[in-house]
Amino acid sequence: MSALIDSLATEARLPADDHAEVRRRAHKALLKHGFPDLKTEAWKYTSLRVLEKRAFSDQRPGLSSLPELPFAATVLHFDNGILDATDLNLPAGVSLQPQTDEKLAAVDHGDRAGAFGWLNLARFEQAWQLRIEGQQEQPLVLAISTAEDFHGDVHPRLAIELAAGATAQIIEVHEDRGEGLVNIVQDIALERGANLHHLVSRHSAQSAWIQRSEAKVARDADYRFHALDRGGRLTRHDLAVTLTESGAQAEIDGTVLVNDRQHVDFHTAIEHEVGHTNSRESFRILADGSGVGVFNGRIHIHRGADDSHSDLNTANLLLSESARINAKPELEIYAEEVTASHGATIGQLDDQALFYLRTRGIPADQASALLKQGFAAAPFENIESESIRNWLIGELGQLL
Repeated sequence: MSALIDSLATEARLPADDHAEVRRRAHKALLKHGFPDLKTEAWKYTSLRVLEKRAFSDQRPGLSSLPELPFAATVLHFDNGILDATDLNLPAGVSLQPQTDEKLAAVDHGDRAGAFGWLNLARFEQAWQLRIEGQQEQPLVLAISTAEDFHGDVHPRLAIELAAGATAQIIEVHEDRGEGLVNIVQDIALERGANLHHLVSRHSAQSAWIQRSEAKVARDADYRFHALDRGGRLTRHDLAVTLTESGAQAEIDGTVLVNDRQHVDFHTAIEHEVGHTNSRESFRILADGSGVGVFNGRIHIHRGADDSHSDLNTANLLLSESARINAKPELEIYAEEVTASHGATIGQLDDQALFYLRTRGIPADQASALLKQGFAAAPFENIESESIRNWLIGELGQLL
C-alpha cells in the first residue's frame, strides 16, 4: 500500500494549523499500520486497487450542484466536501461550531479508527461540531456533493450531539459526479432520552466514498439508521453503534443496489455494553451485472449485559450470473439471560411469483421490476415520515 501512502498521506500533505499534534499522532499511526489489503480480515472482499491507480489533484474543482429534495428541510451543503458556514440559517436549538483540539483528541478511536480514520484525522480540512437541543420538527440535511472535475481527496469530519430529550432527523444526501476520494468520519452522541433518525442516501459515480460513523446511545435514547446506497465505483461504510446504558435502543435498516463495475461494502457493529438494551437490524442487497455487494453485521453482547435483546437479518438477491454478494452475520454473546437471533439468505427472483404476475397480463420486465422494488423497499416501510418514505421508495422506483 505504499502507493496510497505516497499519494494520500505524505507528511507534506498535512495541513499546517493549530491541530498539529493531533495530526502528527494520526499520521504516525497510519504509517505504522498502513492501508488494509485483501489479507486484512475486515477488508478481504474489498480491494483498494481503484485508489492505488489514481493520481489525486490539489486543484480546486468547480461548484457542485445541490440535490433537489421533495420535502422542506434545513440544508447544509458540503460543496466538494467543504461547508461554507458564513450564511447558515439554523433553526432554534441547533448550533454549529468548529471542533477544538481537545475535542478531536477526546474522540481519537485508537486502533478502531483504521487507516481511513487516521487519514481523516491527519488530513481533515474542516472539523465541525453540531449540537441539537429540543424537538426539531424539520429534517436537517447534510448534502455532500462533488463536481465533474473533482479529482482530489476531501476528509469531512463531524461530531453530532443530541442533548437530553432532543429529537431530530438528520438526512445525508451524497451525490457524486467526480473521480476522487471522499473520506468521512462522524462521531454521534445521544444523551439520555434523545431520539435520532439518521438516514443516508448515496449515489456515487467514479469517486470512492469511505465513511465511518460511530454512535453512542445513552439511557432510554433511541438511534435509528436507514441507508439507501444506489451503487458506486467503490463505497465502504463502517457503522458502529454502542448501547452504553440501560434502556438504549438501536435499529439499522438498509438497501444496497449494485450494477456493472460497482462495489458497495457495509460493515456494521452493535455493542450491547449493558443489559436491558435492544437492537434490530435488517439489510438487503440487490446485485446485477458484475456488481459486488458486501455486508458484515456484528452483534456483540458484553459480559454482564443480561436482558439484552437483538435480531439481525440480511436477505439478498443475485440478479445476474456475474454478480457477487458476500454476507456475514455475526453474534458474539457473553451474557446468559439474552435473546438473540440472526439469519442470512442469498437467492434469485421467485419464478412462481414472476409466473403469477405474467398470468395477470404484466410484461416480464415490469413484473421483474415490481418484485425487485417490493423486495428493496421493505427496510423503509417503518419510516414514520410519509414524505421521506415516499421519497426513498420513489428513488427505488426510478432505478428499478
